[in-house]
Amino acid sequence: MPYHIVTVTGSHRTGFGLQVEPAVSIKALAARVADADVPVRGDTLLLLFPEGRHGRAILVDFALEAWRDGDMYYSRSSPDDPEFTLFIGTERGPEDLPPGTEIWLDDAASTGGARSGGWSRIVAQFEDLPWVRVDPDAAPEVMPTHSSSSEPPEDPMT
Repeated sequence: MPYHIVTVTGSHRTGFGLQVEPAVSIKALAARVADADVPVRGDTLLLLFPEGRHGRAILVDFALEAWRDGDMYYSRSSPDDPEFTLFIGTERGPEDLPPGTEIWLDDAASTGGARSGGWSRIVAQFEDLPWVRVDPDAAPEVMPTHSSSSEPPEDPMT
């Protein structure tokens, strides 16, 4: 049976396709679906548009927006409730994915979700990582760097 992933509040184009908003709480999603029902790249998504139309799209990515700096991980979502961002493969624009569109995983189509080890393994992985939530709206000077070095960046004024 298909299951609901998210109801769209907005989207924007990226190099991967359409990035869907809002991000999806992984703990909440995992609590209401089977452990192996993990959406993975290439899965078929069902789109239920507000005016009653429906369509299909391909899942390009469904992952945590994060980066690593030294031994620390940084993300927009809370370490206590990780959120994954959904990307849909399409050449269309945000106007073609209006707010109110429901996105469902089409479980009648083949999926590779079982290869993920299931939601319980995914959630457990995040619980053991040293990570910090970063405010995406913070001024650039207070954002952690994206460098691979654990040393602070040099001050160009010295």
